[in-house]
Amino acid sequence: MYRFMKLFSAFICMLPHSIQYAIGALLGEIAWLAVPPKRKRLAIGQILFCKITDDPVEAKRIAKASTTRFGRMIIDVLRYPEIKDGDYRDMVTFTNREILDEALADGKGAILAAVHSGNWELLGGVLASEGYPLISVAMKQNGDADKFINEYRELMHQHVMYKTSVRDMVKALKNGAFLGLIMDQDPGEDGVLVPFFGYETLTADGPAVLGRMQEVPIIFVTMHYSPYSGKHEIEVHQPLYVEKTDDKKRDIAVTTIVLNEFIEDYIRRYPEDWFWLHNRWKWTRRYYGEKIETPPDVFH
Repeated sequence: MYRFMKLFSAFICMLPHSIQYAIGALLGEIAWLAVPPKRKRLAIGQILFCKITDDPVEAKRIAKASTTRFGRMIIDVLRYPEIKDGDYRDMVTFTNREILDEALADGKGAILAAVHSGNWELLGGVLASEGYPLISVAMKQNGDADKFINEYRELMHQHVMYKTSVRDMVKALKNGAFLGLIMDQDPGEDGVLVPFFGYETLTADGPAVLGRMQEVPIIFVTMHYSPYSGKHEIEVHQPLYVEKTDDKKRDIAVTTIVLNEFIEDYIRRYPEDWFWLHNRWKWTRRYYGEKIETPPDVFH
């Protein structure tokens, strides 16, 4: 697989951009066809559950669009050898970049919160290539897939830390790093229970825990592809600081609620961008059973 991906990347980089993304669109359509029916029903059910729409036909359109966009995402990553020396700048626009520059000048580190929306891989690569000291916290992939994606992340000067101890993350922050955390997926039973789309939902509390511990800003950075401009629009949002009181659990819960509100609002703005195929309420359902309302479990 590794050798195939390298050869495929080299082939893609030789093509005109229009053909590159035509291939991406084809890959996206193939991906949707390959999704199992139960997983499609899960995505559609979650869209309806979150009241993005009450029309099942529209929900299916959103679910499909959120899957087919992976074709473009794959092409963007395969183009890294072509864009790594600065050509990526033609692909993006920045809004509120000065917020990152201020955090960098402060030298105390920051937590960059991200969402599985837009091309989060390209986002990390662009930020690292622009000189920000980004360390992305990621899940280790299996075999050749991990080797390939990490080699391509290195092309864009991106450093990766696998999900590890809080001590390692604190050390990185103390050294002035921007710690990239994606917090919108199911964290398992380790999360904190806070509202998300109107329902009590287990949510990753890492950004709030680290933000409180180190008193560093939590800054959402998002990327949305605009078909009108033909560019990925990077937006840096206003920093959030954790209010530190004598009640640690309260501080973490309150901050996580605010972060979830941001994520929910962003998903409502760009529902086709989010990863609806992910079973977001899986552990909430397992951990709390029937005591908490969750989407229907299509796998049972």
